[in-house]
Amino acid sequence: MIGNSNKTPLHKITDGNYFQEIVAEYFRSLKKENKDFHIADIDVEDSGIGPDGGADIVVDFHFEDAIGKHSHRWVVECKSQKKAVGIRDINTNNLYGIIESKKANGYLLVCINDASSGLKKFLKDNSNIKTVVWNGTHLWRKIIGSESILKAYFKDYYLE
Repeated sequence: MIGNSNKTPLHKITDGNYFQEIVAEYFRSLKKENKDFHIADIDVEDSGIGPDGGADIVVDFHFEDAIGKHSHRWVVECKSQKKAVGIRDINTNNLYGIIESKKANGYLLVCINDASSGLKKFLKDNSNIKTVVWNGTHLWRKIIGSESILKAYFKDYYLE
């Protein structure tokens, strides 16, 4: 982290599409960089700019064991706002419809700041699928292990 604050270089991002691009690239980097996961393959679908049907990114993890290949699909929603993401900031009325339409097994909310306690409780209490929230610090800890992302998106930090 930088200085004595809880802020990371992610907190300097003001463009939501840029933040989404970094999150998508993090998942792509897992395929390229040697990580201690047992992943056979990863597919990342980034919706880009404009309407996204409720899913900013869809990530398919493919695992292989002695019997065969298995997949796990995550719908990833990225929120770059500086304040905590609340229930009103995500489409809670259609969230599970979106997850179902994408045939996903899980939902990941990635925030530069964090999710409110109310939103975290809503996701926990109203979900029959796996839901996870990453705040900016959590994501940053993952990113600093990815040399390719540091080089591409955080050159100043990489050169320090």
